[in-house]
Parts: sequence; C-alpha cells; structure tokens
Amino acid sequence: MHLLHLRLPYRAPSLYPPYALASRLQDHLRRSLLDLKDNRPGSKPYTPTIISFTPLPTYTLGRRQASPLTGDEATRLSAPVYYPSSPLASGGSSPLMSAPIQRIDGEHGTVNLPVSILHSPRGGLTTYHGPGQVVLWPILDLISSQHNKYTVRCYTRLLEKTTIFTLWKSFGIQAFTTDDPGVWVRSEDEGPLAKVAALGVHLRRHVSGLGTAINVDMPGPEVTSEALNPWARFVACGLEGKTVTSVRGELDKAKGNPQATQRYEGMLNPPAVAGAWAENLARNIGVEEVKTVGEDEVVSLLEELVSGKVTQEEVGEEEREFVRLIREQLDREGQMGGRRGI
Repeated sequence: MHLLHLRLPYRAPSLYPPYALASRLQDHLRRSLLDLKDNRPGSKPYTPTIISFTPLPTYTLGRRQASPLTGDEATRLSAPVYYPSSPLASGGSSPLMSAPIQRIDGEHGTVNLPVSILHSPRGGLTTYHGPGQVVLWPILDLISSQHNKYTVRCYTRLLEKTTIFTLWKSFGIQAFTTDDPGVWVRSEDEGPLAKVAALGVHLRRHVSGLGTAINVDMPGPEVTSEALNPWARFVACGLEGKTVTSVRGELDKAKGNPQATQRYEGMLNPPAVAGAWAENLARNIGVEEVKTVGEDEVVSLLEELVSGKVTQEEVGEEEREFVRLIREQLDREGQMGGRRGI
C-alpha cells in the first residue's frame, strides 16, 4: 500500500490553479471512493491519496459565517493582490505571464492577481489561501483496514501532528496546538501567538476532505498594506488578537544566526514542503511509501475534469484557462528539454 500524491503544477509569478479546480478534483476523488464503498460496478481499488496545491488568491468562508459579507467587505476582500514579479516560493518561473506586471510603489515590479471569494464546507469563519502557501488535502477512508483507523478527533490530531513534525524536522520550528484550530508558533516566551498553518476538515461517510494549509513564504503582520498583504484585509478565522506568520517569517526572525534562513532555502517552497508533509503523513498512517504523480499525468486528469465528460457540473472559464495554459507550459518545457538533450 502506498500514498498517492497528486501535486497540482503551478508556475510563479502568475500561473496558479484556481481553488475551485482543486476542489473539483477533490470532489471527483471523493465520489470515486464513495462509489467503491457502495460496491458500484467499475469502481477503482482504494488508494489513500493527497492533493497538494498553491492556488490563486482565494478567501473561503466557513460554515460559521452565518451572515453574508457586506458590500464593503466583499469589495475589500476581492481587490487584486500584488505579488513580487520574481518567483515567490515558486514551482518554477513561467514565460506565460497571464497576469499584467504593474508597479505600485515606484520601485519593485509586482504581479496583479485576481481574488476569488468562495464558500467552504469546513467549520470556522473566513481564511485566505494563495501564493506562498501549500494546501494539503488527504482523501482517506478513516475506517479502512489498509492503514491505521481514525475517529474524527483522532484524524484532526493526525493532521496537526503531521504538520508540527514537518515544521520541526524540515525547519527546526517548534509549533504547537492551542484551544483554537490550526498550528501555532510563539517567537518569544511572552510574544503573541501566530498561526502558521490553518486546519479544516469535512467528512462524508468516513471519507476525508479538506485538510491543512501551511504558510511557507507569505507576508507577515509587519506588511500593513492591504494591496500587498491579503491577511491585512480581515481577522483570520475571526480570532482577534492573534496574528498570522509563515515559515520564512519565523526563520527570518532568527537574524542572530546569519545562516538561519539560508540553511533551509532549498525547502522554502510549497512543493518541497508538500513532499515532506506527504512523507510524514504516510509514515503516520502506516503505509509504506509515497508515489508522486507526474505533472503531465495530473494535467491530463484535470483536462478530463474540465472537459465535461466526467461530470455535468458547470466548469468555470478560469479553470479551463488555467488547464490550457499549464498544458502549453508543460509542452513548451518538454520541447526545450528535448532540444537540450540533442
């Protein structure tokens, strides 16, 4: 038994998958697992799976968001976010610059990325996902005999434990849990709590959905501009008095050691963190290894999902456009690689 890792490709600074596309893939895989549990003909054998991705800027509203956003709140959240035009914790730079380069401070080039606001089946209030973050969604049958079994509470602890261990083993960061959801750090003994990873779970007949999101390289509270820092536009998860941090932000605080950040530079990107997290999850649930699916195969699956052949659900134009662009990018990289090999 192995853990299958589906890593949605992206190319910084502007080619990121829409959150809705990752959600579509998750729904497809969960439906397939539920069909298997119902013994429907043609069902594929069970393989524990994890989806990892870094999406376009997206605010998600949890089930505790009882009242709709006001017009002013929606306008504030949906304003474009500006990111450095150099790759930010990238999966590789891209010549397909689908978002325009703009200068908002007269000095540094930035990429203007559109923002989505979506509802999520998780608990809680509003949170943010976007570039510099890795989202990790395991799709597991919590009562399968093919790996360790979990109650709802134990599964939540599994996600927390996996995240805490990954931060410690990969970066030497001491993280912990509190009475509030997520994984937290405290830079100083009496310093404020800061969330470094969010957590949200949705279960259907013991099949898991959603998971955790680790802030790898994102703006911290010292960046007060709402144009540059999407966290500055709202109170994350409704937790007043708490801040949000990232792995890079915590490493940068160790300025007394000049090698603190440089030592971990090779791991300071979402794909590397996703790979380490997947390995730790596999070990924790008791499976032998992780098999990471190649980008070409992942994109082929996405192409099938947006073609309309798999589901009758409406597919957004943003999803189709991303799949088209990332396929063009992979083909271009393949041609360049072929020429280098001649």
